[in-house]
Amino acid sequence: MELYGSYYILTVLPIWATAILLYFLTMGVLFILRDIFEGLFYNTSYSAVLGDGGILVIPLMAAGILQRGAPLPWWVRGWEYHQIAVCLGLLLGMIWLALDRPKQWGDRYHHLVIAPLICYMGGTLLPVIFTSGTCLEKLATIFLIALWAGLVVYDAKTHRLDQRNYRDIGSYLTMIKNTPIHPR
Repeated sequence: MELYGSYYILTVLPIWATAILLYFLTMGVLFILRDIFEGLFYNTSYSAVLGDGGILVIPLMAAGILQRGAPLPWWVRGWEYHQIAVCLGLLLGMIWLALDRPKQWGDRYHHLVIAPLICYMGGTLLPVIFTSGTCLEKLATIFLIALWAGLVVYDAKTHRLDQRNYRDIGSYLTMIKNTPIHPR
């Protein structure tokens, strides 16, 4: 059976390489964008730091399942399924970008790349886990999604999602960026 999209990548790459790739595409790029364009990396959101870290474990579990040779559900096997999942993820990202209109490049990247990537992985990998995973893998997936969702709710209630305005971080970033650096 020919594998497409995330299934091919997760089957071919060693799990450690998948972990590095996912970490760089999410936290790594955000770190670089915030540092270059805002002067300093920051992240006040528990859901982004702890929750997304948990969410990134799910593709690693799916990679293990796929590398064990587990059968795929018939309805996710075709290339069309992956194209639809990509399009839905990108649509979500574009709508979020249009509604939120973030000024920072890190937030734009999050809306246009990270959120669609997580949606795509959810749409393609959750069927693998819930049809071919062990009971422990299924429970861990449910726990990690619930943890992330709970942290999103907490962040929304404590205003941590509006990161630049949380405890007025934006004004501190502006001050730091405008302060000349003196060599010692």
